Amino acid sequence: MYVLLLCLIAIGLILIGNTDVSAKGHEKFKVALLLPASITDGGWNAFAYDGLKAIEKELGAKISHIESRTPTDQEAHFRDYAMDGYQLIFGHGFGYQDPAKQVAPDFPETVFITSTGNTVTDNISPIVFAIEEPVYLLGVIAGSMTQTNKIGIVGGQNISAINSMFSAFEGGAKRVNPDVVVSRAYVGNWVDIGKGKELALAHIHEGSDFLFPVADVAGLGVFQAVEAAQADGKTVYAFGVYRDQSELSPTTVVASAIVTPKVFVDLAKIVMEGTFEPQPYRFTMAEDEALTYVYNPVLKDKIPETVRKVVADAKAKIIAGELKVSQTYLTEEQK
Repeated sequence: MYVLLLCLIAIGLILIGNTDVSAKGHEKFKVALLLPASITDGGWNAFAYDGLKAIEKELGAKISHIESRTPTDQEAHFRDYAMDGYQLIFGHGFGYQDPAKQVAPDFPETVFITSTGNTVTDNISPIVFAIEEPVYLLGVIAGSMTQTNKIGIVGGQNISAINSMFSAFEGGAKRVNPDVVVSRAYVGNWVDIGKGKELALAHIHEGSDFLFPVADVAGLGVFQAVEAAQADGKTVYAFGVYRDQSELSPTTVVASAIVTPKVFVDLAKIVMEGTFEPQPYRFTMAEDEALTYVYNPVLKDKIPETVRKVVADAKAKIIAGELKVSQTYLTEEQK
């Protein structure tokens, strides 16, 4: 009896010490996410965290995330997670490519995925979001509804991936309104809310009645500026991106171009099932529930039915391949 009791205790200790092992005896799937800023930004970082949580819920994975802003930190965090047995690590941004390249050769069993980018090695691949497609549709809304023929854009930094989105937005606006003028301004970083508000107020002062920010945390300042203008009696609206940002500013954000958690879940499934191949993983509006646009239910009635029909028709043409929306920063391999 004493020997049996000792055996049972030993088995219990083994099971407790192996909480990362599934009932089938396989190592529990572990996924990490490195982020350039807080998941509370309501946009770029928040939508990636939504994807991570969806991986946990749908695949039963163990997950972890960390803010990782400098190249030194990014390399260290990639390495720490890989050493801890994480099979999949997302670096959420173009800037994570070089740190991933420094670490990936030492951990051939770990897959490193960067959000955007063009680096492909044996165990590094980029996600290519065709966010330009739903952004183009936001431009169609703005071009159709502007009363001043002036639209303002606020970017975080003046980089190719952001400018690709701005070109798509402007293309959509000019498709329906060739006379519209689209002006761009850049915060110079992704976190200065005050500067974002200042640039947005300048756009509004110059006559812009629709604003489109792609500035992460700094973009919150744009919503603040539009709210202030509305309080002064001006008819001004904004758009959201990556996530339904009407939650952040219900009276200003008429529609948002979004990336759904499906993108992250689909990639995680590929890695978990052992079918990963090093290549750019491209997601477009043609993939069901991957990228789309949503109207703010509070403000949807502000958008005329005729405009919504034009937008729906343009969406159908994009999905059918009849209307091409360029991603100007992509290599030929990624297109």
